Amino acid sequence: MKRINLIFAFLLLSANIFSIAENIVIKSPGYVKDPFRDGHVLFPDSLVYSSDAEEIVIPDVGMFGRLGEYKFPKLKKVTFGNVDYLPGGLLRGMPALEEVVFDGMIGHFDGTFISRCQNLKKIIFKGPISSTGGPGFLYDLPNLESVVFESVVVDLGVEVTESSKCPKLNGITCNGAFLNVYNDSLTHAATIDQLKGNLRLLADMERIARWQSEVLTAKNPDGLRKCEYQAAKVLQPVLSALGSPEADRLKSAMDYAWNLGDDVKSELEILKEAPEYGVAEPSMTLKFRYAHPTDTLLTLSRERFNLDSIAGNGDDISRIKNLLYWVHNSIPHDGGHGLAPGPKNLRNTFDSARRDSCGYNCRALAICLTEALLAEGIPARYITCQPKAWDTDQDCHVICVAWSESLGKWIWVDPTFAAYVTDDNGLLLHPGEVRDRLRKGLPVVLNKDANWNNRVTKTSENYLDYYMAKNLYILETNTFNQAEPEGESNHEQGSHIALTPKGVTYRNPAYNTTDEKWFWQAPDTRK
Repeated sequence: MKRINLIFAFLLLSANIFSIAENIVIKSPGYVKDPFRDGHVLFPDSLVYSSDAEEIVIPDVGMFGRLGEYKFPKLKKVTFGNVDYLPGGLLRGMPALEEVVFDGMIGHFDGTFISRCQNLKKIIFKGPISSTGGPGFLYDLPNLESVVFESVVVDLGVEVTESSKCPKLNGITCNGAFLNVYNDSLTHAATIDQLKGNLRLLADMERIARWQSEVLTAKNPDGLRKCEYQAAKVLQPVLSALGSPEADRLKSAMDYAWNLGDDVKSELEILKEAPEYGVAEPSMTLKFRYAHPTDTLLTLSRERFNLDSIAGNGDDISRIKNLLYWVHNSIPHDGGHGLAPGPKNLRNTFDSARRDSCGYNCRALAICLTEALLAEGIPARYITCQPKAWDTDQDCHVICVAWSESLGKWIWVDPTFAAYVTDDNGLLLHPGEVRDRLRKGLPVVLNKDANWNNRVTKTSENYLDYYMAKNLYILETNTFNQAEPEGESNHEQGSHIALTPKGVTYRNPAYNTTDEKWFWQAPDTRK
């Protein structure tokens, strides 16, 4: 009997020894090196917590990584102090977590902030927030019941929809004020009248303004400077209207950041500051050429795909749109796949997409649409739209222009997004006209059915004001548009020429011009 008791005692002691909780050491995630604000520590040497902890408190930090990457199997509550930056995926896959409290100020938090925490019930933001990431806010939180904001959020870019998979969450609660909102169906932005006389909210807005000023004037605030400049554009006029002295101090910091260069400017602001085009260049001897529909390669594609039937018998605008939608629906877009291996023609790209169950990039689709239009006797070009920072920003976009005989002008057709653009009277525009109207603040209208792969709707704001505003700084085209216009081929090929603002250096093509009138000249269709 004594022997059994001794064995039992030994086993119990062993269990206690092996169940002792280990320390979890949390370090800086390491992908940001410098503090976002001069003189502030980005992250302490380390933070140490017990692996058995049911509640932890994160002290004030410049930034924090993804807590879900550490194993806290019993953690039910986490509280954060002041923090400059929090990443997307901050809290993910934490099975015991029930409550999250942000007790201090948050400078910026990224999208898809908290996800796949099956028992999470409550999220509270007690302090002010300067800015947030995109609309992806929360995801797959089946027991989440409440999200509460107690203070000011300057720029709220989030939304909660059915796709967020938070079935018990019936909206969010705002006990403070939102100054700018991405989706006003989620909650409305506060008015100046609602803010007047609220000393608590005014103090929090002034606190954010001081923080924004530090970020805007910091030596190296990483990507936060641009983000916080845009948030400051929201906050500064509100503080000015409320008579706060912080309005002038914030404006000085904004001016400092603006004068650093393009660091804080939006894509549209950069485009608006582009130099004008130069005067006509009578010495330009290059000619634009367009393959005749009787060309052998064009004939092969026209007959193979029965393009006459696809284009239809309507006017030239309807025929152009029919071919645009056909290419968009026939060849998926996938920027990661580049161009199809083999000849750069419509037949090979179409067949490769089906054989390999994949899509191809915007250049491949634009080359295909150009070929389809040419095969139907419609002059067309593919246009590479480049950003100002073409030598460091590899994200350009390639679209087409088609010649409308009825309008006597080129029109924009983008097969990647089944997109075309008009003015406010419905007149179809070409890229040069869209560029000019964006620079002058004139209306431009994107077709309502523009989309990516028939899955994601494109809006005028994200397609024109952001994406294309960035990529309309430099426009490059081929002087000889035909099937297989580049890459290996048995026929003569053209040269690439770019339309650039006056004084801009662009080294990619064989030729550059600042002559806008020459670049958009009507096609000479004589064979």
